[in-house]
Amino acid sequence: MADAISALASPIFKLVLEKLALLIQDEILTLAGFEKDVKMLQDKFMDIQKVSEGAEESPRRSEVADLLEELKDAIYDAENILDMLSTEVLIWNEMRQVNTCPPVAPDWIFRLKNRSIVNGIHEIMTRFDSLLPRFLSKKALLNLVGEDSVGKEKEKRCPARSSSVMDPEVVGRVEEKSEIIKMLKSRGNSVDGRVSVTTITGMGGIGKTVLAREVYNDHELDGYFDAKSWISVSDSEGPINMSRIFEEIIAACAKDYIPLGRDSLESILQHSVEGIKLLLVLDDVWTENLEDWKELEKGLLKAHNGTRVIVTGRSENVFGLSPQNVPIPHIPLGKLPHEECLKLFARNAIDGDESDLVNKGVKAIADGIVSKCDGLPLAVEVIGYLLRNKALDTWSDILNNDLAKVEEEFRDEKHGILFVLGLSYFHLPPELKHCFSFCSIFPKGHEFDKDELVKLWMAHSLVQPSKLVETLEDKGRRYFDRLQELSFFQQQPESEKYSMQDYLHDLAELVSGKYSCIVKGENPSRIDPKTHHIALMCEKVEGASKSIMKCKKLRTILMPMPRNSLTDFGKTLGKMFQTLKYLRVLDLSSSNVVELPKTLAELKLLHYLNLSRTKIKWLPNELCSLLNLQTLKLLDCPWLLGLPKGLSRLINLRHLEIEEAFWKYRCPRQPPNIGRLTSLQNLHKFCVGEAKKGFGIEQLKDMNDLEGSLHIMELNKAERAAEANLKDKPRVQVLELEWATETEREIARLKGKTPDEHDAEVLEDLEPHSSLTKLRVHRYCGKRTPSWLSRGKLQLLKTLILEGCQNLETLMLGRQENLEVICIKNMQKLRELPAQLECPLLHTLKIINCPDLIQLPQSIPKLRILKVKKCNSLKAIPSLSAIYSGTLVLVDNPVLEGFPGNYSVDFRDLGARIWRCMITNCPKIHGLPAKYYNSCRASMNRKLEIGECESIYFDPSEPLTQLAIDRCRSHTLLEAMNIISEYKFGITSDSVVSLHYLQSLSISNISDLISFPTKWEVQITSLYISACKDLEDLFDSEQSCKGSLPRLVNLCIRDCPKLSNFPEEGLPPKLELLVIQSCIRLESLGPPDTLKDLTSLADVCIVDCPKLQSFPAQGFPSSLQHLRIRDSPLLTEKVSKNEKGRGPDWPKIMNIPYLEIDEVRPSPAPVFASCSQSLTCFKEPPWILEDFMSFA
Repeated sequence: MADAISALASPIFKLVLEKLALLIQDEILTLAGFEKDVKMLQDKFMDIQKVSEGAEESPRRSEVADLLEELKDAIYDAENILDMLSTEVLIWNEMRQVNTCPPVAPDWIFRLKNRSIVNGIHEIMTRFDSLLPRFLSKKALLNLVGEDSVGKEKEKRCPARSSSVMDPEVVGRVEEKSEIIKMLKSRGNSVDGRVSVTTITGMGGIGKTVLAREVYNDHELDGYFDAKSWISVSDSEGPINMSRIFEEIIAACAKDYIPLGRDSLESILQHSVEGIKLLLVLDDVWTENLEDWKELEKGLLKAHNGTRVIVTGRSENVFGLSPQNVPIPHIPLGKLPHEECLKLFARNAIDGDESDLVNKGVKAIADGIVSKCDGLPLAVEVIGYLLRNKALDTWSDILNNDLAKVEEEFRDEKHGILFVLGLSYFHLPPELKHCFSFCSIFPKGHEFDKDELVKLWMAHSLVQPSKLVETLEDKGRRYFDRLQELSFFQQQPESEKYSMQDYLHDLAELVSGKYSCIVKGENPSRIDPKTHHIALMCEKVEGASKSIMKCKKLRTILMPMPRNSLTDFGKTLGKMFQTLKYLRVLDLSSSNVVELPKTLAELKLLHYLNLSRTKIKWLPNELCSLLNLQTLKLLDCPWLLGLPKGLSRLINLRHLEIEEAFWKYRCPRQPPNIGRLTSLQNLHKFCVGEAKKGFGIEQLKDMNDLEGSLHIMELNKAERAAEANLKDKPRVQVLELEWATETEREIARLKGKTPDEHDAEVLEDLEPHSSLTKLRVHRYCGKRTPSWLSRGKLQLLKTLILEGCQNLETLMLGRQENLEVICIKNMQKLRELPAQLECPLLHTLKIINCPDLIQLPQSIPKLRILKVKKCNSLKAIPSLSAIYSGTLVLVDNPVLEGFPGNYSVDFRDLGARIWRCMITNCPKIHGLPAKYYNSCRASMNRKLEIGECESIYFDPSEPLTQLAIDRCRSHTLLEAMNIISEYKFGITSDSVVSLHYLQSLSISNISDLISFPTKWEVQITSLYISACKDLEDLFDSEQSCKGSLPRLVNLCIRDCPKLSNFPEEGLPPKLELLVIQSCIRLESLGPPDTLKDLTSLADVCIVDCPKLQSFPAQGFPSSLQHLRIRDSPLLTEKVSKNEKGRGPDWPKIMNIPYLEIDEVRPSPAPVFASCSQSLTCFKEPPWILEDFMSFA
């Protein structure tokens, strides 16, 4: 017998009916004669839906599980047929649009062409005709509502009443029922101008609907109300549909109701209920919006004063009617007592009572099972029916094994137990049931990406267009968030990924049943031919392909494999595409696919195609015939050289996922006529070209769903730029506008306008939406700032970058409330920025290569980072009075002297506010920071870099952690060493050593430095020496480096061509890292024990030292973990293989865990942390402070 849970058909009914409603609206169906067939199918659907929903709601649904399963298969087949028909309509409409339809009787040809679809529709209707009487034959068993039971009071939506006071299947809630009936009949419960309402609230499965049904059907109320209406609201997917509620109330009260527009519904409702005593039950309400209730109350105001409303919902604040806020009757339902649950269990499991459990010897086991149901009636009912057909001697195993395991591992206050979650699933609206069950295709422990999962849901039409102003993606995220709220997903700590508990995954597998399958081996066991979704967890698919191709109705092939695992499809893809014509999702990521077969065109229903991390080189033109395609993923495809020219045919494409490097290096421009993709959300680059060839800027006009970043290039070719319609693209957050270089400009095409006039018009017309947060303008030749920028229309703008705007002389920004960063580069004629910059949040200002610039703002209150480089005319920078813990970079500014109005200000007073400072080649600046600390005196990463400076001074009493000296004379270094030597250990009031000493010293390009001075004892831990052309000896002979550098840990030497030997007295004793690069005359590393005595040494890197002859005679210390030798042939020769074996120095290095040596295979040992540190130092020497030099 098919499983009663997985057989539920209701989740897909709503989806298919929505598709039918949309399809009927297309005129091609009427012209081609399809409309009648589709409408007949719609009627069949609605007929069988009535009886199938009753069967699913019955507690005895397991007895018709096979019938429900058969119905579910028929509905899925109908969906396939309808999707095929929709696709053919889409193709035909596209052909008509581009005038490629056959010239004679095109609509007749459409019907002839799709004759198989017509036959499929008729076959589905035949299956429905067969199923309907079989359901109706079970009417007595399941208490179904048949066509003859539709009464004059139109109570179709409420389950049929029982003849007894309480339904035989209902136990408990007697007091609550009596209380509600008493309130319904009470006159004191009515207030003029208000509608009397009672709320029944409690958790899912607690019995709210059952209690409301018992009240609704009770004989005591017979004849008491003029009309009754039961409405199942189930509004969890969004705002409540008040129109439907109004219409159903009208239908219950007025026989002559004719549906009209929404604007007239309220008056029609008031007319329909006028003077009528109405009992209205609104079941399963999720909204907490009081305004919705007020709208309904207004429509019922003319009803009889005895009108009563019952509302059921999970939240105490349902409809905003919290008892704390609104004085109304409120019935909170708690858990059912154990004795009552035991009665319910006995009725469901053995058709008996408690005494029958005793007589059968299973009373104790039943007690244990019921206790695990945690007082939830629906849980008791479900588990009772699950045990109904089980032998009594298996109950003990179920209690002690299955349920005990669930109880032990998964029960807590938040989640309850597995079958309670199963009940939560039953209470989900159809669309969420579908979305949840789809997740069974992923393996346990899978990390879910919300947006990626939503795309897969969309591919299967589980997210349908909404009447609300929201995208499919937004609606899908709302579905996901709702499932997360109900604990079906859990967000991982400190991550944007989500997980699903294993027991929830078990539930997803249970409800998806035979339709999902995970293939783990190359030769899997039999796969059900009716499978819809397959996940490939194997490396070779060819062996499983025969079983897969038998699944003719397959909809999904996913590969949720680790990134480094490649899946081998062999030569099966072509055959698979011919066979699996109903595929919606195809994931070939991380596979060995290098090209797609032409049979790809057979996959007309494909919505999602993932080719990421493959070696595919080109995309076939057949791809462009997949008009349903929504998502095309091409991430990390290094061999892909372009996109097909016909890409614009994919009119439903929403996500084109390609890394930025593809657009930058391998795809010079986008495919033509890209503007047809009006649903596309990500287009990183748009290169303007000839309009008649499909590259005009007007292609962007209707692409209003674009989001993220948009880079528009070659704007010098733009005509009618306003047609780009950037103002209507609110989701574009980052906009880059770029013109061609001066040599690339085609001035002849500008119709007599000069480049500055043309560019000014274009930029003015490209006004973006006010939600823009980052703007970059590159190579703009206009002389004026666009009005939308100068008037401050971009009130959310945070970053502004102007680069290469050669003719702009004055930058006008207006008031920018949120602007935080301004970067200006290569603007040859820029003379001034506003003296008073109205940017209250501005904290970063970078100006590079603006030779005519003479004025900056006088004051920027929140400025933290100031970089001024190559501004030949600038004499003053803004006041830095507000800078604390900030960065100051001044490079190549020949006339820069100080602050506005006082060019002679001494820069020494800035040290108390700046924690990173770099001043290079600014000859008019006299002196350097005298104080170099912050107000809290905390230990900070404080850096100072000095270049081309004659003298240096900083206060040794304050902490400086990093110092770099570049392009200075050796006497400047001596001054620095003298100051550094005064850094001492300090003892705090708590007798704790305070490390107020320099940690890192970098010296570079000091041409007259012969040796590093050892006269002073300094406490540095890192020493970097680079490009000192005259350095002959590493250390001078004043004293041993072991005494002058007692704490040195890292020593890196690079590009010192005269250095020939290391010191005879050895190296500092605590050395851990030694890097030597491009020392072309270095012949020796010192005496035999130079390195052997360094007991902390962990990493040694020697690169490009061609005269270095051998390793030290005593070798390396046992602490060494990593040795790297490159481009040093004499050393390599000493350890390489030869005819006699290994070289003579091999024994010195053979036990080092990790070796990187030319012609020597690296040891299979892990890379230690210290190794990565050495490589970092080797590749990116710390003396090059890239963060200072970066532009944006």
